Formats: sequence, structure tokens, C-alpha cells
Amino acid sequence: MSAPHRLPAPLPLIPLSGGTRALAAVTLGLASFMSVVDMTIANVSIPTISGNLGVGPEEGEWAITSFAIANAICIPLTGWLSRRFGQVRLFVASVAAFTIASVLCGLAPGFDSLLAFRVLQGAVSGPIVPLSQSLLVAVFPPERQALAVAMWAMTNMGGPVAGPLLGGWITDHYDWSWIFLVNAPVGLFIVAATLVLLKGRETARTSLPVDGYGLFLLALAIGSLQVTVDRGRTLDWFSSPVICATALLAGAGFVLLILRELTATHPIIDLGLFRHRNFAVGTLAVAIGFGLYFAALVLIPLWLQTSLDYSATWAGLVTAPMGVFGVVLAPFLGRWVRRADARLFASFAFVAWALVAWWRTGMIATVDPGTIALTCLAQGVGIGFFLTPLVSLSLAGLPPEKVASASGVQTSIRMMSASLVASLGQTFWDQRARFHQTYLVERVSSFDNRLSGTLDHLRQGGVEDAQAFGLIARQIDREAHMLSLNDFFFLSSVAFLVAMAVIWLAHAPRKAH
Repeated sequence: MSAPHRLPAPLPLIPLSGGTRALAAVTLGLASFMSVVDMTIANVSIPTISGNLGVGPEEGEWAITSFAIANAICIPLTGWLSRRFGQVRLFVASVAAFTIASVLCGLAPGFDSLLAFRVLQGAVSGPIVPLSQSLLVAVFPPERQALAVAMWAMTNMGGPVAGPLLGGWITDHYDWSWIFLVNAPVGLFIVAATLVLLKGRETARTSLPVDGYGLFLLALAIGSLQVTVDRGRTLDWFSSPVICATALLAGAGFVLLILRELTATHPIIDLGLFRHRNFAVGTLAVAIGFGLYFAALVLIPLWLQTSLDYSATWAGLVTAPMGVFGVVLAPFLGRWVRRADARLFASFAFVAWALVAWWRTGMIATVDPGTIALTCLAQGVGIGFFLTPLVSLSLAGLPPEKVASASGVQTSIRMMSASLVASLGQTFWDQRARFHQTYLVERVSSFDNRLSGTLDHLRQGGVEDAQAFGLIARQIDREAHMLSLNDFFFLSSVAFLVAMAVIWLAHAPRKAH
């Protein structure tokens, strides 16, 4: 096997200044935001898409699963691909391909074609988020790179919040196809602006052989895990032979992948990154924190729509305040992180999240929209202080040429954690709701006099017995799901505090003066 050789780079990627740097920051941040939004924008639209394309809701969920699988497989390849083709070239190609794939999704004539185009969309979007981070860092001078990370973090935390809101509003007022077609003008702007702003600039390229065996194991491990996570809830987890098989394939695939990548001459994934203590600790804390944050982001709108009868648009509106503090704090947080211990800011985020989760354990089924929005606004405090310090802590001490690879690996783990914890959270919510429902039915049955009085009251209002029992059953189900959600947030509050303790295993970063 011939040794890799350096390919000539046109011009080095150097920091920009003034308005050019500001426009580059907006362009790169917008690319990250567009990619992350597509993780969740289709979630609330699946019933509409399924109905329009003539498939069942469970089959329709493959439109989400297929994107997630392809995306999770391709994100870790970012480091290898960027070394081979250059970060700017790969970024522009990924955004252009993502734009084309989005248009194809919006124009899909049937569900099979939509599924194929969603796989393509997920695959080509893989490098966008990690490359947007590494390019943002590259175009900012060293003393302002923490600000660049803060801006990138804001788009990554705000994207999943904006996704359901945009998806619900577009589906309610227009047609579901526009949740994909809306990416076309945004993608074209990003491609054009990047080509102008970074014209002639590129990172050093290296001709690397393809580790085909490692690539196969990566696809097998992550693909099997994603299917297990995404379909486990609907197939009742390990009572399903399919989930048992995919879980075994995922476990075996990851073991073989680790063994392969540790011994390969030119690995697809640089596992040597985990030898850096801060990267390993920071990635673990990011996985725990983002997983729980994303699970709450999934469960709250789902609870609002199924238990409190909110529309998709209103469910998005009352959760939208989560992003407020992230936007407000981003311009300041970069400077703060440079001048103080990043672990303090990350700890503050986890404490804030733990307190908000504890607050939510006291919610009742008659909670008003204002209170829900207020808890989401408070949760935004944690969002503002979460990702920027942890990413800065994780990347501290890494060579510049490893930033894209490190960002890709950490982003992939973050996304997989989000899928896993969200799926487990929904399973926990459903099962605990059944437990509480059984308890509540027993309690109602033990108060025969009160039940009879309630039935008499409903009969006097002109409600028939069948309808009366239906109303009572609906109220019991509503209370059971409320209690189950309270249980989830109690466990979340404990887990956030555990994650806070993990942060302090990292080395203290150097402070700027």
C-alpha cells in the first residue's frame, strides 16, 4: 500500500475580518441551523405525510428513521473526507447536494421515492454540522474563536426547537412538501456566499486510501443501532425478533469497528481522539446533556398534542421560548468562556436544567400555556450555557487539523444519544402511564359513591352513560400521562446532576488574559 501524500492546497484558510467575517459567520451558522432543523422538522408532519402518500403512521415514521440512519453513518466520516477533499470543497458539495435532495423530497411522487430521497438527504448532510464548526473556528482569529463556537452552538441547540414549530406551521397552513422545499433558497444562498467568501481558500488535502472494512463496520454498527433505537418503541423492544437481531448486530459491529480502527493504518474514525482526556470527558457530558434535552424536546410537544389537545403550531409556540436565552447569550458567552473556567459555565447549565426538571415534576394536567412557556424559557438558560463551554473544553489542546474529525465524532455521538434517550424516554413515558392508569382506575373504583355522583352529574347534563364513561376514561388517561411525565423529569433532574459531576473529571482549560 502506497503512503499517503500531500496534495497542493491553493491558499491557506486564514481568519477573515470586518464585514466579510460577519457574513461568513452568518452563512456557516445558517448551514448548521438548516441541517439540524431537518432532524425534527418532519416529526409533527408524519401523520399528514402518511395520509397523503397512502401509508400507515408507523410506516410513515421511516421517513424520520431513514434520515437519521444515513446521517449518523456519514457524520463520523467527516474527518476522513475533509482530509481527502478539503474542508471548503466538502462543505460546498454537501450543502449543494443537501439542497438538491431536499427539493427531491418535496417533489417525491410516492412514499418509496420519499424514503430514498430522505436517505440521500441524511447522508449528504452528515458533514455540514461538523464542518460549519471547524470553518467558523478557522475564519475567526484565535482570540475570538470561542465566540465562533458560541454562535455554532446556538444554531445546534436552537435547531431542534425550531424544527417542530416550523414543521407544524408549514403543514397546518401550506403543504407538507414545503418543509423540504424551503431549504432550496437557503441552500443556494449558502453555496453562493461560501464560494465568494472563501474563494481560492482550502485546507491541506491528503490522498488517503479507503478503509473499506472499517466503512462497512461503521455502517453496520450505526445503522443497526439507529434501527434498534428508532423502531424499538413501536415494535415493543426485545419482544421483537427484529429488534433483538439489530441490537446484536449493533453490539457486534461496534466491537469489531473499535478493534479495526485501533489497528488500521488509515482509520475511517480517529479513535485516538479519546486519548485526550478533555475530549473524552466533554463528549460524555455532551451525550448525557443533549440526550436528556432532546428527549424533553420530543416528549413535551407530544404530551401537549396527545393529552392537552394542542395543535402542532401551538405546541411549537409554547416550547419556542427555549431558544431565547441561547440567542441573547451567544455574543457574550464566547468571551466569558475564554476568560473563565469553561467547567463552571457547563456546570451552571446542568444545574439550571436540573432545577427546571424538578420544577416540572410538580406540573398538573390543568397547567396553563403560560406556565409551560415559562418552564421552556427557564430551560433556555441551560441551553445558552451548555454546548459552547463543553465544545470549547473538548477541543482544548487538539491540533487544528483534528478539529473537523473531533467535531464529526462528537456530533455523531451527540445525535445517537439524542435518538437513544428520546426513544427510551417515550418508552418510559408510555409504560409509567400504564402503571399510573392502573392505580388511578383502582382508586376510582374504590370510591363508588363519588363515581356514582359524577355519573349522575353527567347524566343531568344530558350525557349518555357510554359517553360519561368515555370522559372519565379520558381524564384518567390524561392524569396518568401527566404523572408519568413528572416521573421522567424527576429522573432527568438526577441525571443532570450526575453529568455535572462528570465535567469536573476534565482538566481545567487555560484562561485568556
